[in-house]
Amino acid sequence: MLSAIPNIITSLRFILVVPISFCIYQGNDLLALILFIVAGLSDGIDGYLARKFNWQSDFGQFADPLADKCLIMATLLALAFSDKLPLWFVYIIILRDGIVLIGAMLHLLLFNNKQALSNRWGKHYTGWTIALFIILLIQSAFQILPFYFVWIAMTGVIIFTFLSLFNYFKSEGKLIFEQFL
Repeated sequence: MLSAIPNIITSLRFILVVPISFCIYQGNDLLALILFIVAGLSDGIDGYLARKFNWQSDFGQFADPLADKCLIMATLLALAFSDKLPLWFVYIIILRDGIVLIGAMLHLLLFNNKQALSNRWGKHYTGWTIALFIILLIQSAFQILPFYFVWIAMTGVIIFTFLSLFNYFKSEGKLIFEQFL
C-alpha cells in the first residue's frame, strides 16, 4: 500500500491544476502561487519517494510527466487569459509542446512502444518555465520584483525552447524522419 504514495501525490498534482488556473484567472495570485509551489514540491517528493523506496510504477512513469505538462499548460493558458503573458510568447510555448507531443506519439508508434528520453535542454526549459510562472505570480501578488526579472525568465524559456527543439530534431526527430524516408 505504501508503494502507491508517489502515484497518489501525482494524482493530487493533477487535481491542483484546476484551482491554480482558476485562482490565476480570478486574480487571486497569492493563492495561485502557494498552490503552484505545493504542486512543484509534490513533483520532487513523488519522484524522490519512487526512487528511494523503489516504488516506481508504469502508472507513475506515464502520469508524472503528464501531470507536469498539464500543470504547465494550464498555468500558461491562465496567465495568458489573465493578460500576464503576451500571446506571442504563449504561441511559441504551445508550438514547442505540440511538436514534442506529436514527436513522442510518433516515437511510441514507430519504435515498439519505447518512450523517447527527455533531454537535458528540455529539463532546463521546464525549470525556466516554472521559474517564470513563480516570478510572474510573485510580481502580480506583491509587485516587489522589477519587471525585467520577467523578461529575463522569458528569455531563458525561449532560449531553452529552441535548444530543446534543436536537440530533439537532432536525435529523436532524426530517427522518426528516417523511418519515413
